[in-house]
Amino acid sequence: MTNRIAQSRTIWLNAPMSSIRWQEIAQRFSIPEGVAYLNNGSFGPVPTEAIETTVELFRTLESNPQEYLGVYRGRTAVVKDALGGFVGMKPDDFVFVTNVTVGMNMVAAGLRTLSSGDQIVTTDQEYGAVENAWRFASRRRGVEIVRVELPAPADTPRQLYDAVVDAFTARTKVVYMSHITSQTGVILPVKAICEEARRRGILTAIDGAHAPGMIPLDIESLGCDFYVGNCHKWLCAPKGVGFMWASAEAQALLDPLIVGWGWVEDDETFLGNFENPGTHNPTLYLAVEKCIELQNTIGREAVAARGRELAAYARERILAIPGAKPRTPPTADLSNSIQAYTLPLVADFDFQAALRERRIVAILGPDKEHVRLRVSTHIHNSTEHLDRLVDLLREAYGR
Repeated sequence: MTNRIAQSRTIWLNAPMSSIRWQEIAQRFSIPEGVAYLNNGSFGPVPTEAIETTVELFRTLESNPQEYLGVYRGRTAVVKDALGGFVGMKPDDFVFVTNVTVGMNMVAAGLRTLSSGDQIVTTDQEYGAVENAWRFASRRRGVEIVRVELPAPADTPRQLYDAVVDAFTARTKVVYMSHITSQTGVILPVKAICEEARRRGILTAIDGAHAPGMIPLDIESLGCDFYVGNCHKWLCAPKGVGFMWASAEAQALLDPLIVGWGWVEDDETFLGNFENPGTHNPTLYLAVEKCIELQNTIGREAVAARGRELAAYARERILAIPGAKPRTPPTADLSNSIQAYTLPLVADFDFQAALRERRIVAILGPDKEHVRLRVSTHIHNSTEHLDRLVDLLREAYGR
């Protein structure tokens, strides 16, 4: 195993608060005053400037669709350059898709290399829609899916690495896994896992729904075969913008999910098979450039550091609630802006009503055994937003 897993680790509680004027950053979003939006892990709010850009471009498009569809398709190439530079992809190696669910369906359904008796390895913390895509594809082909249990919380990257790699067998042909999981926000050591998978001839498909815009990212350096990402979460782009990237070597392994004008018999290309699924609205893609500009103005390391600062602030206070337990590790090599917790069940307390009354948006509520909480903050949040959530929990638990 590589030295990457044994990197030095920093406890967030020791990290200094940034001097960036985060209140001014928050004012570039249209979240109403008084709303504590703590669910960036589901949907990121779009900066006002990007909203205005999208609306202006859409109005222009509809003033002469015949002319401007061609113009905007040309401008999309400029945006691909910007997004590729932001997350480490060559423009010819990725296509825009609606979201990760669509992009991962392209991979799961399109892989030409899977056959009956093969094995796919994944984890027990994958996103449900993506799980369904792989289950459906495996059922059609007679492929077995092996789900490994990840510790929650994990103590070290090595634990996560071993959990995945120890499940590899001679039958394993694909491993698909999250870069950052939706359930607990743990960051998997994908680079090291991909390195071992490649050594064994196993293809890797990474669900990158949460990485772009949360942490600095260089997709090509990860050594994976496929990487599918969202722009509508941490990059705060309009809903309906994601991407599917394939390494140059892996592109020929995919059949197109949708066959359109780009497909040429006996002369298929990656972009021809996937770039243009038919008439669609390109103005959503063009707004991504404004979102990238905002993050570059702040600095990608500063964005990630802010996520860690807010997570540490929340963690210290939430764990003071009686019975609260973390599901997310507290260290910078294992997590960032998503933090998950379990709390004891509480009789006669309506968490959803309490959230609505206090104008807090977060994932909080009971299941059969626990109350589950997921807090996902971003550059528009403040410690005051987290204080309001903690006050709600104190009321529920009598503290």
